Amino acid sequence: MNFPETGARGRTRRAILDAAMSALSADPAAPLADIAAAAHVGRSTLHRYFPERADLIRALAVHVHAISTAAVDAADPTNGPPVAALRRVVESQLDLGPVVSHIYGDPLVLSDAELMTHLDTGDDAIIEALHRAAEGRTKVPSGWARRVFWALLEAGFEAARQDGTPRHEVVDAIMTTLTEGLINPT
Repeated sequence: MNFPETGARGRTRRAILDAAMSALSADPAAPLADIAAAAHVGRSTLHRYFPERADLIRALAVHVHAISTAAVDAADPTNGPPVAALRRVVESQLDLGPVVSHIYGDPLVLSDAELMTHLDTGDDAIIEALHRAAEGRTKVPSGWARRVFWALLEAGFEAARQDGTPRHEVVDAIMTTLTEGLINPT
């Protein structure tokens, strides 16, 4: 993947990516003109950095992945009781908003095998915390806990956006589903 740029060029690039995160969270079909305006740059500047929408989407995927991975690292899921560690991760990921699921589900991203390989990293500590929490109590197929975790976050984004469910209720619902359905089934 590309190395981050520094200086004014790096700040402009990050401003465009951050604006794209916001604009695409609100409207996945947001036009590039809206993204440029939100970044306080002209369309020609946006096109200098990202000649095509596909270039912006791919760069945004790497950007969102880096932010998500940093949030997981900051939540430190390898320390403390596993359920508390998972709660910290859930909260950190919800802070990123629905752009995560939009980007990870974008057809341009899904069709780029090299990019998908890169994006399929960074959540090992979450998986380890899920396994610590379950301590062998559940019999699920390989990879199931990971899929459930990310699907619950997607459901949380939708509940907050579409239903107006308060953040703390979303976190509680995700944790209840994890702990009662996956980690400690009755």
